[in-house]
Amino acid sequence: MTAAMRALVLSAVVLAGAASAGQAIRPADMAAKPRVEIDYALHCQGCHLADGRGMAGKVPDFRDSLGRFLEVPGGRAYLVQVPGVATSRLDDDGTARLLNWLIARVGPPRTCRAAPFTTAEVARLRRTWLRKARPLRDGLMRQIAAQPNMAKGAKLPDCPA
Repeated sequence: MTAAMRALVLSAVVLAGAASAGQAIRPADMAAKPRVEIDYALHCQGCHLADGRGMAGKVPDFRDSLGRFLEVPGGRAYLVQVPGVATSRLDDDGTARLLNWLIARVGPPRTCRAAPFTTAEVARLRRTWLRKARPLRDGLMRQIAAQPNMAKGAKLPDCPA
């Protein structure tokens, strides 16, 4: 990445942080952040905000729920096929890395063990993105709510594909 491109990326991150957090991020703060955090700031934070809370009625809050989508059939594909992910300018590898980081950060599945997203999986899934994500999301959320609680210490099965 050229110095001019780094400056442009840094400027965009600073502006995104200032807009969503109400407090400017200093360039020195960004130098210490891993690439995945910068990708989140550039590609997700504008709508989902710095902490993932979204905007009520417009952008879903994914805190404590993102990993839960992996517990139900179709949820894994949904996470890649929502318009903001599927049409992101991030490449497939960056998208897989960002999804894996987000799930670890905001909460993994509670009732199963999830395999990490792979570059090949993201490439395959994002070719077909959802034009109307809300009805599918609502159905997946009903399935998630119906998931039984796992006993403490129980061995978790693999999540559905």
